[in-house]
Amino acid sequence: MAPPASTRDALSRAPWFAAAVFSALAAVAFAWPSWPGFMSYDSLLAYEQARYGVGTSLWPPLHTYMFVVSRAVGADTWGVLLFQTFALLFGAALVLHSLVARRLLAWTLWALFTGGLVFFPTLLGSMMAQWRDVPTGGFAVLGLGLWLQAARARSWPLLALAVVAFGLSVGLRYNALVLVAPALLLMVWRPFLANAAPLAARTATLALVVASLGLAWASTQWRLPDLVRMPDARNIAGTQLFDVIGVSACAGVNYLPRGVTNGQPITVAQIRRAYDPRHLLLTLKPKPGVPKLMETDAGGQVGRVWTQLVTAEPACYLAHRSAVAAEQMGMLKSEVFYPVHGGIDANPFGLRLARPELAARVSGYVERAAPEFPRRPFWLYLLAAVLTLAAALRARAHAVLLLAILAGALAYPALLFLAGPAADARYIFPSNALALLLGVAALGLLASPGARR
Repeated sequence: MAPPASTRDALSRAPWFAAAVFSALAAVAFAWPSWPGFMSYDSLLAYEQARYGVGTSLWPPLHTYMFVVSRAVGADTWGVLLFQTFALLFGAALVLHSLVARRLLAWTLWALFTGGLVFFPTLLGSMMAQWRDVPTGGFAVLGLGLWLQAARARSWPLLALAVVAFGLSVGLRYNALVLVAPALLLMVWRPFLANAAPLAARTATLALVVASLGLAWASTQWRLPDLVRMPDARNIAGTQLFDVIGVSACAGVNYLPRGVTNGQPITVAQIRRAYDPRHLLLTLKPKPGVPKLMETDAGGQVGRVWTQLVTAEPACYLAHRSAVAAEQMGMLKSEVFYPVHGGIDANPFGLRLARPELAARVSGYVERAAPEFPRRPFWLYLLAAVLTLAAALRARAHAVLLLAILAGALAYPALLFLAGPAADARYIFPSNALALLLGVAALGLLASPGARR
């Protein structure tokens, strides 16, 4: 059965072809300097598993499956690099054309968003790498764009695709659920963003959401294609060890289980010398005069000590977590931590940069520009919050939607504040990119005549 005329008209008005073409060209431009994509340890692990099979769920294996598909179509690693950027840019174009009526203004805002990805070096640095954080953000933005177009056309197929995209985002990062949860809740309540939705429509949308999130969860439990159950990831153990070390350094008390030092005694002064709020691995890195610290849960002792310290040393726990967050957000005078990887680690697969000189120049730009105060990551959250609140007051028809997106963009780093084992700038990429898009969209709504409805 053909879709209703109103649906066909709404879909035909959306710039699908132009958005796809512009996004594809921009994706190639972003990917060209680091082709076939910078790759660190976890990137190469995902690629290795794509060749030989999934062996760990420490990181959700969906990233591995993306490499499997890319290799199957002859694109090896660069297919993932192109797709993750295309999804982000294409989704952004759909969002902006959904919210802003004037097409020229929408394209101007899209150009501003694309330029913002370059202006804020930590975003560009992440996009040049094969890190799962980028497709996590890309699928979230794509899901948002598909949903807004589904609402515009009252299209159930587009709504289903939006839910799938949100599910893929969650499947790539365990913590991505908080990024998309407010939008999913709003989607269940108002599937097509109308003031009232029939119970049947809400029930159907809820079923889609539950199925998509269920598949995302299942992808972290059973590997493909043989559906073998994977061992528990226990990702929290590293964060707990990081916290115990940080609290010990702050409180001036050695709370480390002996297993962390392999039975060797360690003083508070040595713990403070070892502690680095930028990363657990930097903290564990051997240092002169400091017993070697092991990455271990010490038979569960680290977890038990961590549980006690959260309530026994709340001030030091928050001080440690605040120090990590300040590094991650670029709120300190020192340089922003890990804005770009800058290469492909040694590997047995023959993966190497196609244009090493160009890659070095662009990586140099990221490293030089990242410490500049106006380009720090925290600005994007502040600007998004201020502009979104202003736009919500002006364009009241979009207020609930804007606030739901803002809630997800802020909830993501809030969860990292409690659970992040490091201050890598890439970890906040999904919410930082969403904050950029939200700020740009809010500017468009503030500039649109007749936005108050």
